[in-house]
Amino acid sequence: MGGPLSVILAECFMHKLEVEVVDQFKPLFYKRYIDDTYIRRKKNEPDELFKAMNSFHENIKFTMEVNPKKFLDTEIERINGQLHFRVHDNENKVPFHWSSSVPKKYKRNVINGELYRSERISDNFLFEIERIRKKYLKAGYPYRFINSVINDFQKKKEEEHIIPPWLFEEKSFIVSINIPYCPKNENEIGKMLERLNAFTNFKYRFRVLWKTHKVKSLFPIKDKVRHISNVVYEGTCDCTEIYIGETSRNAEIRWSEHTSSKGKSEVSKHILMNEGHEITWKILTKAPVDKRKRKILEAFYIKKFSPSINDQLDIKSLKLFRNGIT
Repeated sequence: MGGPLSVILAECFMHKLEVEVVDQFKPLFYKRYIDDTYIRRKKNEPDELFKAMNSFHENIKFTMEVNPKKFLDTEIERINGQLHFRVHDNENKVPFHWSSSVPKKYKRNVINGELYRSERISDNFLFEIERIRKKYLKAGYPYRFINSVINDFQKKKEEEHIIPPWLFEEKSFIVSINIPYCPKNENEIGKMLERLNAFTNFKYRFRVLWKTHKVKSLFPIKDKVRHISNVVYEGTCDCTEIYIGETSRNAEIRWSEHTSSKGKSEVSKHILMNEGHEITWKILTKAPVDKRKRKILEAFYIKKFSPSINDQLDIKSLKLFRNGIT
């Protein structure tokens, strides 16, 4: 999940399932988006297709919702035997506030995106316009600004069939300008573009690319999860005593076991004897997969740092030829 190949692998698997299973049943209606499917079957008919899909692979189990209220971002409602569609709007997902320090172009585009999506999905576009208007008024957007975006969208849709005059004009070079965003720069950019056009005699088309910063670029908003395994690690207590160990499993999981009250390691005993002490963990080095080699590497670090919490400080002699010489 979340990997760059996950969508491709899901697509490959589902295509194989459709060829070998779904096509054999010939459902009345079948549509799919990656691994989400919408299927229609005859009323009171046993769902043999669902059973066949679940038995296709032992590690894949599908879930089913009968007469779903929504599919992906589309709400479905049946009225007098007919299906009606509208956009499913997640109430917990709110747009960025009008007072957010982002270019007005971004605020305009986010409304345009909602309008395009609503036009493609909903069969009642006027209802969707009112929903979008209320949503962005609640986020502090000026009524006049919202109406301006909606009117421009509708006007653009009406003029789509008209051939734009710039197609017959001589094409000019597009020059992109990167500018750090701040409200003052946004207010002054119009005057700057006027001067550039006058200076170049309108030979170029200037395009402003605002350089903005996300919150996560200023400071981390969540802890990084370390999924590294096969390591030699060190734990340092508040009282300056240290512990050195090795593990073939996830380092984070092994550390949580050390600090658990039910743990039987030397670290757990140390914490129980010294209430309130905390351990800070770090990875010393990546270790081999082979357990024996990993133990040898751990022994070298124990010899070097002499950790006081460890109980195995005596270094055992290692035989060069374990099975003797023949």
